Amino acid sequence: MDLGRIRNIGIVAHIDAGKTTVTERILYYTGVEHRMGEVHLGNTVMDWMEEERERGITITAAATRCPWRDHVIQLIDTPGHVDFTAEVSRSLRVLDGAVVVLCAVAGVQAQTETVLRQAARYEVPWLAFVNKMDRQGADFAAAVASLRDRVGANAVPVQLPVGAGREFAGVVDLLELELLTWSEEDQGAEVHRRPLPDDLRPAAEQARAELCEAVAELDDELLAAWLEDGDLEADLLRRGLRLGTLSRRLVPVLAGSALHHQGIQPLLEAVVDWLPAPGDRPPVRGHLPGDEDTVLERPADPEAPLTALVFKVFHEAHGDLCYLRVYSGELREGMAVGNARVRGNERISQIWRMHADHRERVERAGPGEIVVVPGLKKARTGDTLFAKGHEIALEPIDFPEPVIRQTVEPASLADRDKLLSALAVLDREDPTLEVEIDEETGQAVLAGMGELHLEIALHRLEREFRVRARAGRPIVAYRETIRTAAEAAGTAERPLEGGRQAVTARVRLEPTDSTRPEVVLGPGLSGLSAALRHDLALAVPDLAGGGGDLGYPLARLRIVLEEVSWNPPGQEPPVELVLGAAGRALDEALNGRTVLLEPLMALGLEVPEEFLSGVLADLQARRAEVQAMDLADGLGRIRAAAPLEALFAYSTRLRSLTQGRGEFTLTPLGYAPVPAARAREILSGGA
Repeated sequence: MDLGRIRNIGIVAHIDAGKTTVTERILYYTGVEHRMGEVHLGNTVMDWMEEERERGITITAAATRCPWRDHVIQLIDTPGHVDFTAEVSRSLRVLDGAVVVLCAVAGVQAQTETVLRQAARYEVPWLAFVNKMDRQGADFAAAVASLRDRVGANAVPVQLPVGAGREFAGVVDLLELELLTWSEEDQGAEVHRRPLPDDLRPAAEQARAELCEAVAELDDELLAAWLEDGDLEADLLRRGLRLGTLSRRLVPVLAGSALHHQGIQPLLEAVVDWLPAPGDRPPVRGHLPGDEDTVLERPADPEAPLTALVFKVFHEAHGDLCYLRVYSGELREGMAVGNARVRGNERISQIWRMHADHRERVERAGPGEIVVVPGLKKARTGDTLFAKGHEIALEPIDFPEPVIRQTVEPASLADRDKLLSALAVLDREDPTLEVEIDEETGQAVLAGMGELHLEIALHRLEREFRVRARAGRPIVAYRETIRTAAEAAGTAERPLEGGRQAVTARVRLEPTDSTRPEVVLGPGLSGLSAALRHDLALAVPDLAGGGGDLGYPLARLRIVLEEVSWNPPGQEPPVELVLGAAGRALDEALNGRTVLLEPLMALGLEVPEEFLSGVLADLQARRAEVQAMDLADGLGRIRAAAPLEALFAYSTRLRSLTQGRGEFTLTPLGYAPVPAARAREILSGGA
């Protein structure tokens, strides 16, 4: 397939912005589906899981592909709820572009900001679609302003809506200065283009002039044309918009109402015209496994060695399915591939293209393609697969730490083994769902991103795995970190013929802002064999999972294994002995130097003005810090940060305070030190 005709995109949004409806309309208008799925009817194609259809929300990212104008759009529909942010993060890691769907009433919301931070991390170009222009209170200009003010985007409208709410009648195409309308009679299948009426022309010409100015600033040739003519022709605007989008200096903004079949075809045109093909992105970068200093690149070239990333693992009755993005080379049925995380090869038995939960078998997949491979026993999310003899490790996918924990017990002893087996499957599927087994009591603890996240996991245990289980009440997942940098050495010994071998490891700890602990092999290990360095790179991260001085998992620190020496010199020690020494060094470095951390949440509230004082007083009692507040149209909008511990069952409290008229959203902010008095209570068993 011609790489220039592939578009890998994700549809991302805050919950209830209409993202899944946009996706369902795309499937219909591209001819992939012959009926329109509706969220409110529970018959969507992309939300195919029973739990998704019952709740009317997206829980897991689903992939499909659809044709448009001699191009292939590979599309991933992602969840909007903050509890399932891992699905968004891993999707953005492998996508080339994104469509950000905004609600025309609410504009940028908390999860919009979160997904755009993730897009920025992976340098993903995006465009915006202001949906729900048919809703009462829809305000296109305010939505565009929220993109500029809240996320710092250079948001440039390429359309203007005609009317809003019940009066929404179509959009003005600012490139061609034409009116676009749709009819409910044919479910918006045909786009009706008409000359611009006189009453719409002044606003349209003003908006087009602003568009021309924004585009002209991107390129000397465009600037010269604009200065000479005072205008830019449509073809020059398209070229400039593509240039600005690919370089992430400009964000085109479109408008419509997916529910009422308005605006989807121009959105597809924008995807093809302005979002990147795989070849427009820089070559993917990685390093030699076990040697981060040796940087490697792989171009989007079918003749290059195979490089692919596992971005999702999904369990089904016949085994696990691994979702892959192919970056370079060609993946073929029957070929053996290596894995940068583990030794040995695995054979590719089959390759599938997915359409939600349906599949199409293919013999091969090239650069830019997103496919599914069944039967890989060793692969995990974030693993790099490569052609034999061409090792490379790509940057792993970064996931947030779980913030909430819940005990899970089998309803009977007969259910115990089934429960542990099912929890292991869920743990492998979802990197933000962690399972811990208490070695003394045998009790299982499930940790996740929020109450809904854990609730759905428990429902899946019962529905999919037929496991009867009892759950305890949710509690906060605390962490610990070091106050300041520290160094220590540790020694481990083993019997050796004629005496003993002693290994000494030196470890340095540094505070960081990253939630999960980072592990680095220092330059002092250059004298070790490549095999031992490789084994250490795989095994040392496990040291961070054992907990810190206070008994909680470690976070916000970097562990640098600086030096390894052994006596007597000569025979290189096994990795187990080096890890034993490093573990003792880590314990010594942590001793007496750690502080307890708690998860913080960004809290966004909208409450009627008459209830504002009561809500603010309640927030103060919950240790919340109000960061911003404004009043408009009788509605108070509050942005605050608060510890998760204080927000359990907050929805019930807010309903009581506002007579059911208040709304709120929560987004993880990371971890912060627990106040000293509260930390003493927690550590003494008063949590």
